[in-house]
Amino acid sequence: MIDGKVALITGAASGIGKAAAEKFAKEGYRLAIFDKNVSIKEAGDLLRGNGSECLDFQGDVSSEKDVEAFIALVDKTFGRIDVLNCNAGIVVVKPLEDTSFDDFTRVSNVNIGGTFLFCKHVFPIMKRQRSGAIVNLGSVSGHVGQTEHAIYGATKGAIIAFTRAVAWEVADYNIRVNSVSPGSVDTPMLRSDIQLESTRTGMAFDRVKKIRESEQAFKRWADPKEIAEAIYFLGSDAASFITGSDLLVDCGWVAK
Repeated sequence: MIDGKVALITGAASGIGKAAAEKFAKEGYRLAIFDKNVSIKEAGDLLRGNGSECLDFQGDVSSEKDVEAFIALVDKTFGRIDVLNCNAGIVVVKPLEDTSFDDFTRVSNVNIGGTFLFCKHVFPIMKRQRSGAIVNLGSVSGHVGQTEHAIYGATKGAIIAFTRAVAWEVADYNIRVNSVSPGSVDTPMLRSDIQLESTRTGMAFDRVKKIRESEQAFKRWADPKEIAEAIYFLGSDAASFITGSDLLVDCGWVAK
């Protein structure tokens, strides 16, 4: 068990972020969780009810004011941040010609903007400690072309490149920076994706789901807990010689 370490996790109200928070809590970390959804309070209550120290905050990752306020609160409450896991993200599923600049700006501000803001404002705390690990969330979409996912894929590719660059900026402070790129994961966001595709194509939801599952070598979607295990590994001392890397957890998608 970990004694006294703190993990800050964004997008923790549902999906991969929630699973990651539960994994770090199980391993004994104190938690600081952040999400725009009001259900972040329920997620915090659940973690506290299971015996974890947990600070929850409802805010927007694309708001520097919200990010700064939360990180200052975490620092005041716990005095340290050992792991930052940036999960918060949104997707737009449209042909490029139907995608507005507002769509582009919104997805970019949340996905790469939120990752940038949290890294920027957590770095001073980790530099003060001369230790820390950051795990950003990439995607298989940052590695392969996905129809009607051009903007989403662009932001995830940017996160992977950003991760590589900043890993070198903070290496002298013993801070590691990596990313995880999942394939298809059974989350509310993916199910919303499938519903949009079902509506657009006229195919039944289950039929679209089966097609998308077939893109994975094991013909199934990942459980969010499977991605959380990879995030935890990269955030832990077990990955002490890994930085500037992207870990594919895509069930062979890119290998194909």
